[in-house]
Amino acid sequence: MNLASSLRGPRVHASALRYRRAKPQSGVIVFIALIALLALSLAAAALLRSTDTASVISGNVAFKNATTSAADTGAERAFNALPKLATDNVDVANTYFRLMQAVDANGVPSTINWANVPCYDTAGGTTAVSCTDESTYRVQYVIDRLCTTAPALTDPLTLLTSKCVAGQPFSAGGGSVDDNTSSHAQTTNVFGSLAPPPPTRPTIHYRVTVRVQGPRNTSSIVQTTIELPYG
Repeated sequence: MNLASSLRGPRVHASALRYRRAKPQSGVIVFIALIALLALSLAAAALLRSTDTASVISGNVAFKNATTSAADTGAERAFNALPKLATDNVDVANTYFRLMQAVDANGVPSTINWANVPCYDTAGGTTAVSCTDESTYRVQYVIDRLCTTAPALTDPLTLLTSKCVAGQPFSAGGGSVDDNTSSHAQTTNVFGSLAPPPPTRPTIHYRVTVRVQGPRNTSSIVQTTIELPYG
């Protein structure tokens, strides 16, 4: 072997090695990396969406609880307005019914047209507020007397009971702290009687339906019953 042959051999070998190193890649690693990146992106998007959904649900629950709590102010308004309504003994449009109203499957009087019922704030203001301001809590109430037939002041308890959801007379002297007659006497005094009510006055029950609307289209309907001496 001469010198020229010995020099050509390594050059051929190096050229073949360089050829093998320069062989194009198949791209499998890049494809796998793209799939992993896509999976991570989808997981991150799902996590963000789950967090946003949880925040929205929490906010809605908070607003719903707030509307339910605000219903107490509507019941208080009805409590204060009822003595005059009961004394006048006439229907007042969108506020008071002298007779018991038919109810829907949820027990809410089906004759109430909430679009015409005045709205009030939760701070005790006496002036009606806008019912369309969705940034505020709007309180509405309607009262219906639980009587199927109009009672008369001269009706004895037995006859009154056949016409209305009526109760026994309040106790004149009240009672013990744990006795209902104590709260009955206090209730009558709140309705304007400084002296204890006569023991012969029967009572009539009134149903108060309160609706509260709040932000995010939240709405709650709460009912309570008020017992008021009649006659």
